[in-house]
Amino acid sequence: MPKYHYRAKRGPHEVVEGEMAAENPDQVVIKLDQMGLSPVSIDEKDSSMAQEQEGRSGPSEKPVMGNRKIRTKDIDTFTWQLASLVKASVPILRALSLIAQQTDNHSFQSVVEDLKQQVKDGKTLSEGMRRYPKLFNNLFLSMVQSGEQGGVLDEVLYKIAEHREKEQQMRRKIQSALAYPMVMLAVGIGTVFVMLTFFMPKFIGIFEKMKRELPLPTRALIATSHFMSEHWMWFVFAFVFALLMFGRARPGGKKKFLFDLIKLHTPMVKQFVRDAEIAKFCRTLGMLLKNGLPVYDSLSLATNTLDNEALRKQLETTGKDIVNQGATLSASLGKVKIFPNFAINMIAVGEEGGKLEGALNGVAEAYEKEVEQSISVMTSLLEPLLILVIGGVVGFIVFAMLLPIFDIGVMAK
Repeated sequence: MPKYHYRAKRGPHEVVEGEMAAENPDQVVIKLDQMGLSPVSIDEKDSSMAQEQEGRSGPSEKPVMGNRKIRTKDIDTFTWQLASLVKASVPILRALSLIAQQTDNHSFQSVVEDLKQQVKDGKTLSEGMRRYPKLFNNLFLSMVQSGEQGGVLDEVLYKIAEHREKEQQMRRKIQSALAYPMVMLAVGIGTVFVMLTFFMPKFIGIFEKMKRELPLPTRALIATSHFMSEHWMWFVFAFVFALLMFGRARPGGKKKFLFDLIKLHTPMVKQFVRDAEIAKFCRTLGMLLKNGLPVYDSLSLATNTLDNEALRKQLETTGKDIVNQGATLSASLGKVKIFPNFAINMIAVGEEGGKLEGALNGVAEAYEKEVEQSISVMTSLLEPLLILVIGGVVGFIVFAMLLPIFDIGVMAK
């Protein structure tokens, strides 16, 4: 009967090694489970000795694979699958192996295989994930680490998955609400641009043959058409430049900070941005506190998840107040003018009653409803407003073109 060299974990930190005689590796796994151990690696004795010799020669660390093709959906699926397997008492090494086999994305499959190898080498899952900061942010890593230390990794993974799903739902609602108006606006601007630049000049000759003074709307339309047909390339360059300037700004850059600051002071927009960011901040902070993380660490992680960098800068002073001055969370947040009295009062009541996590979740739910109502109102008002504006511009063009013909008919009578 062959002998197997095994490495297993007893608890979150202790790693034990030994040898066991068995017919196959599956029997080793069963015996280790009966001993209350979580298998990390199982190798035949000869192969394990070869691996030890290779380890002494200093094998090169596996390079971190590129993650450009990895989508957010892949991370969400991975989190749900890992949570389900861990909850079913599947050893973490076996769980990662199963997920790697079921992953369609080859780039992410390489990441999961690397995580498996890191755990096999005796590292924790959170330590392996730190090699992929673009895939697993500090919030994700801190939650996983706290779950490993507390022996509740499955519960923590479920919380992360639910949290990410709620964020994705909110993001999809905003994107779907803005998609149709943006397409309508782009089509309307493109239609007017083509009419004035390419079609309108062909009708100008008809007006010039009338040899009479044209109405003011027609003269204005002709002048606009002349200008756009002669300088249409500049309009294209200006449009491309605007896309580059107002497109996705680099996080941490001055342009991103400036645009975010403008959002917080723009009428109608600031209310929507504020509600969405408060809901995200409170939801994340409540989840972290419920998982046992200290207030200061939770506050720092929740602040870093915000998209608006101007608001994030203001919230960074909150953590300093808590550490340096011993202030409460509600008192520190009260100094940030973005937070309304309702949120501050809810958090203060939660602190006094010892139910801060529940109060934060209540604030998050309240402002998530505000965001949904804002999306509904914005969608119902924006679409008819765009139709009215674009229809008015097109109607003015048609009116200005037909007005000289109507004048000729009147004079003929």
